[in-house]
Amino acid sequence: MSGGISHRKDVEYLEGCNPPLVERNADEFKRLHDMLVAVDPSAERAEKHTHWKSEGSQHYEARLTEARKLLTQLAEGYDKAANSLRDYAFALEVAKAHYSNGKANEQALASLIHTKGTAITREAQEAEPMRQWEDMRSTTGVMDFFAELTMDVDDIRDDANRLHDAAGGDFHLAKTTEHEARELCVHQLKQAYDLLPDFRMGFIQRVDIVSAIADLRREAAEAGTNPLTHLPGSGPKQDYYPIAGNDIVSPTLRDIRLQVANLPGAKDSYWSPPSNAQERADWIAANKDIIKAAARNSGLPPDMVAGIAWQEIGGQPGILDDITDTIREQADSPLSPIAPETLPWRLGGDPDNTSMGPIAIQVRRGAEVLGYDPDHLTDQQRSMVEDSLQDPAQNIFIASEYLAQLKAESEFASVPAEEMTPAQYQELAARYNGGPYWRTDDAQAYGRGFTNNLDEARNALR
Repeated sequence: MSGGISHRKDVEYLEGCNPPLVERNADEFKRLHDMLVAVDPSAERAEKHTHWKSEGSQHYEARLTEARKLLTQLAEGYDKAANSLRDYAFALEVAKAHYSNGKANEQALASLIHTKGTAITREAQEAEPMRQWEDMRSTTGVMDFFAELTMDVDDIRDDANRLHDAAGGDFHLAKTTEHEARELCVHQLKQAYDLLPDFRMGFIQRVDIVSAIADLRREAAEAGTNPLTHLPGSGPKQDYYPIAGNDIVSPTLRDIRLQVANLPGAKDSYWSPPSNAQERADWIAANKDIIKAAARNSGLPPDMVAGIAWQEIGGQPGILDDITDTIREQADSPLSPIAPETLPWRLGGDPDNTSMGPIAIQVRRGAEVLGYDPDHLTDQQRSMVEDSLQDPAQNIFIASEYLAQLKAESEFASVPAEEMTPAQYQELAARYNGGPYWRTDDAQAYGRGFTNNLDEARNALR
């Protein structure tokens, strides 16, 4: 194809790209811009309509002028950042559509290839259909991908070439669309950053002056009612934490543990999860203070978190989660003859997709919520994530925050917790179960089950 060919591996990072979350960040920058603009009239009155003379008046006037300039520069920077992110979110939607088309053509190619042979080696099992076909059609290829080495592929060659080129073309469009948009977005974000006044400083332990002064606490409470102080539907504002890097305990996990330390002890179900409605109700009732605190921290209705807990806590014992994870990790080692995805029964799957904890969460999702880089987890970090997911109190906080992230991806991201409708509750439950595939029959059935059991979860929470 004249437009170029790319492979799925070149663009599979798009699986983890989330346009609604990019859009949500654009909304946050726009909120900050609007808040700063709204402050300017008051700052102008203070600068131009305050008349007094003293030894300090000149310093006062100079500081007011600097403050107004600061507001203007900050507002300009956030406005430019918001626009650049919004443009990137749109381009990302287009790129993901191309990627989806590519996967559809790739799947059709895989089905066609499998009429001629079956992958037997680990290398073959992990190869993309496009790579498999490139090997099959090559006159000098080793043909070691398939059991039937004497197969004749001439009768599928034309269709396979067409599907190969269509998939490769779609993947290439996805790659170039996202790459060009990202390059432009990064350039514009740097320009926006340069608009910010040079008063930046590193991360240091802040002094909480507001909490120490009653009048400031009162003013902060009044300001908190202004809609410009937070995005509609979001949780309470929290301190920004940098990425964990190589730290074993991430800042986010440290914050969760501090909150948990001030709450009653959690009821554990590692060895024997609830097996009936009464035991589920007992588990939620025993952990209701933790559930309410986690929901408040994430800006969610407590019964939403309790309803998900009702659905999840009756799963397999935690010891089986650990065994599954260990076997998958061993199969994922370079010396293993088989891929973890080809293991039998429920053992099959990527180690990062192993669900753990009373409220089941995949290891990868847990790492993301806690601020780790899931693609570069150290062994110690991975162990820390798994331990946190298996701890019932920390697990509830992580699950609640993951639910909040899923809500931020939805069309009702801006709906306050107390105004969520039953349909939105059910959709969020389906998203928890299915992730990006929440519209599938299984995820929708999970959502309906959530709704059917929600009243019982609410009663247990009282």
